[in-house]
Amino acid sequence: HNCPPSSAVGRLFDAAAAITGICQTATFEGQAPMYLEQVARTCKGEALTLNLQSDHHGVLRSDWQGLLPVLTDPSLPQTDRAYIFHATLAQALLDQADAIRAQRGDFAVGLCGGVFQNRLLTELVQVKLARAGFRVYLPEQIPVNDGGLCYGQIIEAAAMLRETTRD
Repeated sequence: HNCPPSSAVGRLFDAAAAITGICQTATFEGQAPMYLEQVARTCKGEALTLNLQSDHHGVLRSDWQGLLPVLTDPSLPQTDRAYIFHATLAQALLDQADAIRAQRGDFAVGLCGGVFQNRLLTELVQVKLARAGFRVYLPEQIPVNDGGLCYGQIIEAAAMLRETTRD
């Protein structure tokens, strides 16, 4: 309740890094997620299954509250907590994809957004989705981060410009 709502996955990484004590003050964008990934690479752990619910708009949302006891558990090393966070996020993505497939049928999954600059998360998600029978795609020529967003905005603007010049 003390922070603005956000749908950015990067904010989950920021929170997990702060809660685990890995990075409580960041001096540049992406610092906390980078540290969290680096620490997590030295460990293994089991993913938690989060509560998945559909909101009043039909958007599937994972409830991260179930992860808080693990992230705050001082008896677990930071490495374990960091890895469990990554593994749980990958599991949440698989659970959401499975729920959508159950409603709408088979589809391919495109991984995009700055969060997929995180190699550990990307590898975990690719493996989980592939094992579940999903076709998984990553951008090859356009960056997954804001550079890709800018490219999409250019394509959209060009399409809108073509439409207005046809009229």
